[in-house]
Amino acid sequence: MGDARPALDVALPARSFALPARLDYLLDDLRPVAIEPRDETPPRTGLVVRRVHFEAHGDRDAAVRAITRSLGPDGVIVREVDVPDEDWAARSQAGLRAIRVGRVVVAPPWDLPRNEETVGAVVAVIEPSTGFGTGHHASTRLCLRALQACLDAAAPPRDVLDLGTGSGVLAIAAHKLGAAPVLAIDRDADALANAGDNLARNAAGHSVSLRRDDVVRLAAPAAAIVTANLSGAVLIRHAVRITRHVRPSGWLVAGGVTAAEEEQVRVALGAALTPVARETEDGWVALTLRRAPAPQESAP
Repeated sequence: MGDARPALDVALPARSFALPARLDYLLDDLRPVAIEPRDETPPRTGLVVRRVHFEAHGDRDAAVRAITRSLGPDGVIVREVDVPDEDWAARSQAGLRAIRVGRVVVAPPWDLPRNEETVGAVVAVIEPSTGFGTGHHASTRLCLRALQACLDAAAPPRDVLDLGTGSGVLAIAAHKLGAAPVLAIDRDADALANAGDNLARNAAGHSVSLRRDDVVRLAAPAAAIVTANLSGAVLIRHAVRITRHVRPSGWLVAGGVTAAEEEQVRVALGAALTPVARETEDGWVALTLRRAPAPQESAP
């Protein structure tokens, strides 16, 4: 048996729509490396369980204290677990198959599509890992759809900044759909390693730049299209920092938003950008917002 990964099972009362957003807000500062949904344990308890994985036991201990202090009074239950670190992420996703989202086919290496299945599409080969984004989560699919719409509408240059790139799927899709240059950032070293491997699989290593960074400290030029498949709590908390990376006439794709968080996210981002479209699926929302053109652009 391999080493054990420290993790928490966080049980939230299913009746509360606000608690998942509050948990995401807390986790933003608690250094998780992955979050996976779990079935109710035991069934019919009215609890929704999320398993949160950490790199270090000290990070997990800090999370226990923070979650218990902030959310314990609202009925949130935290249980420490040690998960055998035997490629748990890859094993849990071994049954994933290629899917098509508009003009993008996202495929794991073991289910590469046949030529007739990719007519009119580009293929992004993504190895499942702790980096979020295989295309099988609704929020990733929503962002892929919104990204394609933005690329269709944007005038050159169509450069892309991917905030919280995870597996690199949005950055790779943007590159294969003709965007250039593409800069992908993430604060997690494991996610960046996975993204780097995926760039190599897609022969995109020379076209997509990877950087370890986060939205709090990021110094990067504004882009025509910014993708931010993060969480509602992060989008609300860092709205000013995120929106400043969208240049005049540019677009922001904001994903990882639950239906309960949508209005708050819309208000936070709408202080600088104008909402122009939304995609929804299975209780998740992706918003597309646009910055107004510079004064000289709008002059007749």
